[in-house]
Amino acid sequence: MLFARIRKAAPFFLQSLLICAALACASNPAFSQTTEPLGEQNQRVEPPKRAAVPRDQAGHDQEQSFPPAAVCGPAHLVRCLKDIAQDQAGIWTSPLRIRSRDAFWLVPFAGATAVAIHYDARAQQELGIDRIRIDASNNISLFGSNYATLAESGALYFVGRLRHNDHLAETGRLGAEAVIDANLVAEALKLATNRERPDEGSGTGGFWPHGTRKLSDSFPSGHAISSWALARVIASEYPNKPTQISVYAFATAISVSRVTSMKHFPSDALVGSVFGYLIGGYVVRHRAAQDVDSGFSLTPVADVSTHTFGASIELRPGQLNFAKIGRFVNVVHRTQFHAASLGAPPSSPEATWPQGTRD
Repeated sequence: MLFARIRKAAPFFLQSLLICAALACASNPAFSQTTEPLGEQNQRVEPPKRAAVPRDQAGHDQEQSFPPAAVCGPAHLVRCLKDIAQDQAGIWTSPLRIRSRDAFWLVPFAGATAVAIHYDARAQQELGIDRIRIDASNNISLFGSNYATLAESGALYFVGRLRHNDHLAETGRLGAEAVIDANLVAEALKLATNRERPDEGSGTGGFWPHGTRKLSDSFPSGHAISSWALARVIASEYPNKPTQISVYAFATAISVSRVTSMKHFPSDALVGSVFGYLIGGYVVRHRAAQDVDSGFSLTPVADVSTHTFGASIELRPGQLNFAKIGRFVNVVHRTQFHAASLGAPPSSPEATWPQGTRD
């Protein structure tokens, strides 16, 4: 019986594992350099040539030459759609980049999911029908619905904007993006697996039990994937123990409540939780600002009268994020070359990029 059930669910289970492994690969900082559109990469490494200007005007012209890039938000909805489209492209094509070392976590996750699928029906039978527990669980799970997690992300964003707290606003923006990405992945998997919920059919959680005549949406849990995606974003943006414990406890409570409310099987909640966690990490790695929570802050210092400049650096060892520091150093490296080109001698007709400096 065990092997028959696993064999029946194997095609859908393997598909889910591929997506899950892909998300982990895509969350790698090195991979984040390869998922951006080719056009954007070319724009970064090959800026247009500019005429030389006096050094005392270089800083002013540099600010005019590089206006802030559009960031996803209420005023740039098109940018939001582009970001989500790029996220989805990176998520769904990343199975091509699965590596052998991913087996370190993929094998235990596969084993846990297989065991959960086998004991799903028995676990629900052991829970039994308890109306008080079910009602309480339904009330808890309301905070992890798609609408609730989007509203929670929106609240973080608008509070951050009202208080001029860019970090909090970014957390809300990234949280909303992660929730949308997670739900798109979840809906696709629901359609692909067509698994019955515990309160449907015989209660055994069959995959495609009625062919195409009836569609169900049990696998994976949408509440779990949304709450864990949002929790991962908040925990990454605010990497301190109280915050991380709070948000992950919230996500865990949502996942458990979906099982105790008889709306999902344990394997649905397990896979949804893992997928949400990975998608949240993917969004943070690809969309977070370069210097947010990197463990250090850099304040430029300039003296116009002497044409000198410097910087004041503050290090916070407990919050160091070497991936973001590396990306910040790359930005500074490119800016140095551009500043050098702007400060070229007046006799030079044009300031050009030195050969061999394009990365």
